[in-house]
Amino acid sequence: MRIERMAVYTASLEYTGKAYAFAGGRSHQAFETTVVVLSTDTGLEGYGEVCPCGPNYMPAFAEGLPSCLSLLAPEILGQDPRQVSVIQERMNQALTGQAVAKAAIDIACWDLLGKVSGLPVYTLLGGLQSPSMPLHRIVPLAEPEEMEESLRRYRDEGFRHIQIKLGHEVEEDIDLVRRLNKLKQADELWIGDINAAWRRDEAMRFSQAVEDVNIYLEQPCRSYEECLSVRRRARHSIKLDEAFNTLNELQRGIRDDAMDAIALKVSKFGGLTPSRIIRDVCADAGIPMTVEDAWGSGIATAAYAHLAASTSPRALLNTTDLHNYNTVQLATGAPEVANGRMWLSDRPGLGVTPDYELLSLRDVYE
Repeated sequence: MRIERMAVYTASLEYTGKAYAFAGGRSHQAFETTVVVLSTDTGLEGYGEVCPCGPNYMPAFAEGLPSCLSLLAPEILGQDPRQVSVIQERMNQALTGQAVAKAAIDIACWDLLGKVSGLPVYTLLGGLQSPSMPLHRIVPLAEPEEMEESLRRYRDEGFRHIQIKLGHEVEEDIDLVRRLNKLKQADELWIGDINAAWRRDEAMRFSQAVEDVNIYLEQPCRSYEECLSVRRRARHSIKLDEAFNTLNELQRGIRDDAMDAIALKVSKFGGLTPSRIIRDVCADAGIPMTVEDAWGSGIATAAYAHLAASTSPRALLNTTDLHNYNTVQLATGAPEVANGRMWLSDRPGLGVTPDYELLSLRDVYE
C-alpha cells in the first residue's frame, strides 16, 4: 500500500454563537480549517483535519498550514501510510516543529490503517474502553447575563461538564463565578478556563476569594513556571493546557506534580501517533485528561473521539463535540451526541466522509 496523492482542502467554519470569546480580548466568529486527503494505490482514501483556534491561541497559523504541507508532501508520497511511526519520523526529519500540519497527515494515515484493517481506529488505539464519553460545553466570555443564559441552556441540553471562559478583570471574574455558583448542581463538573491571562498574584487572589466553589482552574498563567507556583499555593485543582506541547514538557510536569488534569489536544502534539503516547503516560501517572482539539468539524472530532473512546474511563475527564460548534458540517458520519454524551460508530477507520461541495481545493501533490 502506497500513498499516491495528497490533496489539501480548506473551508471556513462559522461559530454557531454570537462570538467565541476568551481571555486577552481574543474573539472569533469563524475559523479556517484544513482537510488533507491521502489517496493510495489500493483506491482507499484517508482523511485528516486540523483547525487552529485563531492565530493567537496556539503555535499554529491556519494560513501557513498549506505551506508546511507542501514541504511534507514529498516525504510521504510513495510511503506506506500504515507505518504511522515511520511517516511521523519522515515528517520530523523534513520539518522542525509545525506539529499541527503533521497532525493532518498523521490522522489521515490512521484513517487508512483502520480502513485497510477493517477496524475502527479506537480498536487500533487500544480498544473501546469508553463507549459513551462525557462531554463538556464551553461558555464563551461575555456579559454575566449572557454567560448565565448559556449555562442554563447547556444544562437543559443534558451537559453536566461546563467549561467557563474567564478573563474579565479578576474582581469581575470573582463576582461572575459567585453568581454562577448559585446555579451549580451537585453532579456537575466545572472548569474555569483562564487561557493563560492572569499573573500569579491574580490567580491566587481569585482562588482565595472563591475557595468554597468546586471548580478546576485551567491554565491560569502564561508560563509553566507561573502555573507551577499557583499549583503549589492555590485552593483549587489545576488543569494545564497551553503549558504542554511535547512529551518532554509533560514529563516535567508529572515530575514537578504541576497539575491535577490536562487538556490533550491531538493536533497540538502532532496527531494520533504522539497523542496516544501522551494519553498512556498520563493514564499511568493518574492524570485525567480532556481529550479534544483546538477546533474543527466532523473529521477532527472523529479523530480525537477515537482516542477518547480508547481511553480508560478512569483517565478520561471528558471530551467535546467541536463539530456541533459550527454552522456547517464538513463530513458525514461524525460522532453522535445526545444528553451531554458522545459515542462512535463501528465503521472502519475514522468512520467519516468529507462533503467535497463544502471544501475548497487548495493544492494537489502526486
